[in-house]
Amino acid sequence: MKNIHFGIRKDMQADVRPEPNACKGYVMDLSLGCAHNCIYCIFSPLEKKVHKLFHPDYNNRVIPLKIDQFLERKEFPPVVYLSYASDPLSRADIIETTKTVLKLLFSRNVSVFFLTKGLFTEDLIDVIRMRPDLMGIQVGITSPDAKRNKIIEPGAPAYESRLKNFEKLAGIPGLGCLAVRIDPLFPGIDDTVENIERMIADIRHLGVREAVFGYLILTEAMRESLKKNEYLRASMEALSEKTPTISNRSLFSFPLVKKVEKLALFQNLCHKKNVSMSVCGCKDERLKDLPFQWVCHPFNRKDRTDGQFPD
Repeated sequence: MKNIHFGIRKDMQADVRPEPNACKGYVMDLSLGCAHNCIYCIFSPLEKKVHKLFHPDYNNRVIPLKIDQFLERKEFPPVVYLSYASDPLSRADIIETTKTVLKLLFSRNVSVFFLTKGLFTEDLIDVIRMRPDLMGIQVGITSPDAKRNKIIEPGAPAYESRLKNFEKLAGIPGLGCLAVRIDPLFPGIDDTVENIERMIADIRHLGVREAVFGYLILTEAMRESLKKNEYLRASMEALSEKTPTISNRSLFSFPLVKKVEKLALFQNLCHKKNVSMSVCGCKDERLKDLPFQWVCHPFNRKDRTDGQFPD
């Protein structure tokens, strides 16, 4: 396998790769950069920064990756995560790549963990209908507040548009998993009872019965930079505790004691609506020792898949 720099190959070919920072699983990014431009994203800016070291003229644009080598692959892991440092539905041309990738993975009986803030087109829904049993889909929605979303996720679709994803997906017979991903929660902005109740009621009405929660994690430099934004300052100051994540990087989050108190409250709110709640244990590994169900990916609830990946 050719040299990989933070996931993006020098030859700009997309391929499946083992990623220890993503539930010790296998991932595939279909673009360099992401059109959603979420201000909290850690990995996409890092990959763009590394790419710029090798290509000084790179101007931070989103670049769809080539998939020629992927289409020639003969061996696959049992599960692939789309994507790790980008979004498989962030732009129309990337959606076209996503459709091609899914068709090949389905033909090899590969399960797909699909996390997105983008919108499912009708032709993509048709592809999913080919093998819905292999799809575990999480749609990221963290707040219905338009002001908040414009500041924090400026390129992502509106709340109401993302809800329409659930209308389309909930009607697919045999879909392996469908959940709302309420992540990352900005303390003091997103983790209010009113916000969580609104979202749980909305997604439950559309047939979704699982919510996956996760609090924001940031590098110290990103946290200090975002403190300059008055809207975000108090939330950034609340990220006061170094948090043990699967990446072993020095990252800051909401203190565990406060986090657990909030998550227990959200769990009760979910149960009142007959919605199960899971947490992202890889963003704070201490949660794995607590009573919350934690998710690596929908096909592997408690354990991680380790092993050698075929070249």
